[in-house]
Amino acid sequence: MTTTLSISEAREQLPSLVDKISRYLNRAVITVRGKPKAILLSPEELDSLEETAEVLAIPGARESILKGAEEAKREKGIPLEEILKQLK
Repeated sequence: MTTTLSISEAREQLPSLVDKISRYLNRAVITVRGKPKAILLSPEELDSLEETAEVLAIPGARESILKGAEEAKREKGIPLEEILKQLK
């Protein structure tokens, strides 16, 4: 969940805001004069976003992921059990 607060509100609520973000992986958009200026998020969420960006930066990765998802919907993929058998 994303919360939007003015910088004054964020300053007043900082301890509880940090706790909520850390505990529930929420985000907080900090505004100055009504315009978004910063986002507060947990280290885990930042790591996840960075890892996703790294994967999507690999040439062809996005297309391969989409193709795999489509195959899974149509049950055209190889079951995990089969793959694990092949690795033994």
